[in-house]
Amino acid sequence: MKKSAFYLIIFLVTMIFIFTVSCVSDDNISPTNKSYIEKGYQDITTFNYPLSEHGVNPVQGCTSFCMSNPISCVFGTNCDYVVFTSGQLFVNKRNVIKSSRETGTTGKRAEWISKFGSLTFNFIGFQMPWAGMNEAGLVISTMNLPGTKTPVPDQRPPLNSGFWIQYQLDNCATVEEVIASDERIRIAPTERDHYLICDKKGTCAVIEFLDGKMVYYTGRNLPVNVLANSTYEESLNAWRKNKLFGDSLPRFALAADELEKKYLFAGNKATVYYAFYILSLISRPYTVWSIVFDNQELQLYFVSKRNQQMRQIDFGKLDFSSETPVRMLDVHAPLAGDISNDLLPYSHQSCLRHLKNSFSVFAPGVPDEEIESLLNFFENFIYAKSIQSSSQQ
Repeated sequence: MKKSAFYLIIFLVTMIFIFTVSCVSDDNISPTNKSYIEKGYQDITTFNYPLSEHGVNPVQGCTSFCMSNPISCVFGTNCDYVVFTSGQLFVNKRNVIKSSRETGTTGKRAEWISKFGSLTFNFIGFQMPWAGMNEAGLVISTMNLPGTKTPVPDQRPPLNSGFWIQYQLDNCATVEEVIASDERIRIAPTERDHYLICDKKGTCAVIEFLDGKMVYYTGRNLPVNVLANSTYEESLNAWRKNKLFGDSLPRFALAADELEKKYLFAGNKATVYYAFYILSLISRPYTVWSIVFDNQELQLYFVSKRNQQMRQIDFGKLDFSSETPVRMLDVHAPLAGDISNDLLPYSHQSCLRHLKNSFSVFAPGVPDEEIESLLNFFENFIYAKSIQSSSQQ
């Protein structure tokens, strides 16, 4: 037997062994994990790794991760907060003319026309997502980072954290495009967040703002696609050295340990099951919502604190065109299953009420007139098509 044929046989036997041991299909996925999804995330304490056993303190914090392999790619994220538990879903339209509210040092605002529609989870209010996915399969999620030091004012117009995310979902299809946007816009000086981002190719990145500049990790510099509430460098070093203390680092380690198992799931649905299992390990009693984005199939799954029924949204059933109104929904609305067709027309009163409530928690003392002015600014964005139509009349 020739050497080449021998090595080919060895390779094939090895691959069969790997798939026999590691590959999990939708049908043979662990009963614990599958029943977890089917019963709607009702009791996280039934799992083997409750956070209390890992020294995690009950304070606010969020965790995100991306499971990417040659077969599937899904993105999981928990939003944890004690005081404020409200949220809204929005279907954001493509072909909308937008601008920043503040200017750079030259007096110019950022201006753009949204290329992609997106579905976002908004903690603060309209046009200020906490997390979301666009039509191109780009996913972004926010985590608080106390050590953030944003850029000093320069010619680039500033965007607050949520509007920065909306800008990326409006304009970018890839991680590389998000990183390149730092040449055109900057994060507002009041922000204290960092971000995990993943595109449809499975490329991921962590973006932070430290010492007055954007710092990013991707490719070989991002050995594990996890982010919590410490800098990525600190989290990675603590995980590798098993020096886990406080609140953020143990959550990072729990998710990273699961991702290191490198299961190859036969289908994205099985990967979704497992992603929710990981979210259960790093969840708390005050987790506001848990989301899994399937950016290959453009599906979204989530559960929330006040509605523990599993809900799904299919991007193929959403209308991102500018011919129809924006759709929205309360994150905790009493629905279950596929809710793609259950989102409601945009409501000014609902958005204003939510925005005032969120400001009362995150920015107390801001006058109602300023809050209404902010919402009116976002609501006055217009469709590019309507500009073209009026100019032709």
